[in-house]
Amino acid sequence: MLWRASILTVTLALCPSQTAAKPSDAPPADLTVRMGETVAMTVNDQPVRFRLTPDAVSVPTVNADVAEKIGLKPSMIGYVYFIGSVKIALRTDNVRYRAGNTSFKSRTAFSDRQMVNGADGVAGPATFPFRRTIFVLRPPQAGDRAITFRLNKDMGLSQTGMKIDVGGRPVYVAFSLDRAESVVTATGGQWIADANGGRFNGEAREAPILYEISRPIRRLDLDRPLMLGELQIRNLAVRVSDMGNAEGIPDGALPDQDLDEIVVKGDSKRKIPSQRLYVGMDTIGHCASLTYDFEAGTVTLMCPNQPSAGAMG
Repeated sequence: MLWRASILTVTLALCPSQTAAKPSDAPPADLTVRMGETVAMTVNDQPVRFRLTPDAVSVPTVNADVAEKIGLKPSMIGYVYFIGSVKIALRTDNVRYRAGNTSFKSRTAFSDRQMVNGADGVAGPATFPFRRTIFVLRPPQAGDRAITFRLNKDMGLSQTGMKIDVGGRPVYVAFSLDRAESVVTATGGQWIADANGGRFNGEAREAPILYEISRPIRRLDLDRPLMLGELQIRNLAVRVSDMGNAEGIPDGALPDQDLDEIVVKGDSKRKIPSQRLYVGMDTIGHCASLTYDFEAGTVTLMCPNQPSAGAMG
């Protein structure tokens, strides 16, 4: 699913005590992000529009043409990001930002490629120095109530989210607002299939993952629901053909399918990397908002009771 150019709207909300007399480096309390628009900031005194998304890498990352426009210069600090077999070499520069009346410095990444469509850059909920980042999905309504999870710091700068236990193994969870399905990495999919009785259903298809890169996924049907607190994770798919091992998941495909084309055999001698699960809108689309509170160390969904699977289509 392509991200619409206006997928997020941003409002910078100051607490009543945060007046113009406070130092310019004092962070606003809330960054409120509404479905529909992007976040407007200035970087090196140039206007830059960021798409904020819960499953983005926490290092702000801009498109190649934007990096040139705002004068980013590569420092000695850089990193390589892998998305399946795709390798992206990223350089960074530590530059001055301004959001409303607040200014701060942030190390910003760029490469020689287009990293996001419909915006100049992409960032996660913990990227900028706000005490809370609030994603507003719809207006509040009667029946909405809080579902709160503890933020997990093991994900570091790579993502902002929680951790769940799957058969005694940790799987790190981030929310995604731009996809219907929930997507898990290959080995994590194997763990879920083992713990909850799972099998592949249907052929592989390409799905966007990050930085405009798509990878193959396959639907995973479960005998027992996978739960995130009181929420049942709906429409689950596994990233096949990436690093990891999903070869043990039973298959419901037709006998003449060549499964070697879509399942990777992992090297059992290697250390198992962190497994990631991205929970999509078929699971949280009924909710009103998603709040990351970094002082409290929590992420809170405001939702009514989850509709039945049949009602969700």
